[in-house]
Amino acid sequence: MKIALFLVVLVLSFFCSAQEKEQPLKNLFNEYYISVNHGIGDGSFGGGLGLNHVFHPDKIVSFRTGLDFQYFSEMSYSEQPSHFGSPYDYYCSYVDLTVPIVMRINIKWVFIELGGNLAVGIAGQKRGVLSDYSQPLLETTTKDSWNPGFSVGPVLGIGARIPMNEKLDLLIRPDVGASISLDREFGNLYGRLCVGIHLK
Repeated sequence: MKIALFLVVLVLSFFCSAQEKEQPLKNLFNEYYISVNHGIGDGSFGGGLGLNHVFHPDKIVSFRTGLDFQYFSEMSYSEQPSHFGSPYDYYCSYVDLTVPIVMRINIKWVFIELGGNLAVGIAGQKRGVLSDYSQPLLETTTKDSWNPGFSVGPVLGIGARIPMNEKLDLLIRPDVGASISLDREFGNLYGRLCVGIHLK
């Protein structure tokens, strides 16, 4: 959590100091954020980084898309017995590259978002513990590369754009979402707190 707060301050100070200069990336990305993620259920904390563009940000209805990099981790418990008849429990961690396609409804400086995410796994790992009860207890830890592949899912959020100056708004956006893998039996339900900036 301390690392996330440090990154927020660092990003905000960088953009605030650069306000007197041109904003060459504004036409490509006008919202930047970092997030703290947590899986709902057996998940643990993760994080993310987003570079987004909001079309017509000052209209009642606007749209957001871009690129998000998200790190997730969760504990899973297999219902299938192992070779020795005991559970095989594993811990998954992975990174997604996500493209959000989201409608935003603006009510003054508060907004509501509804849409979906298209994601592809970049890299991941599965660490498991295999318990052998056929002899005095023996536990073996295994590590394998793992990737959830392509996934889709809905996202719902609320947020605020708090004016800081004539060129910059503070962005705060909590949301919840889900991702369902298209080529594996895997799903993820999560909540996020996104904090960043919106360039006017």
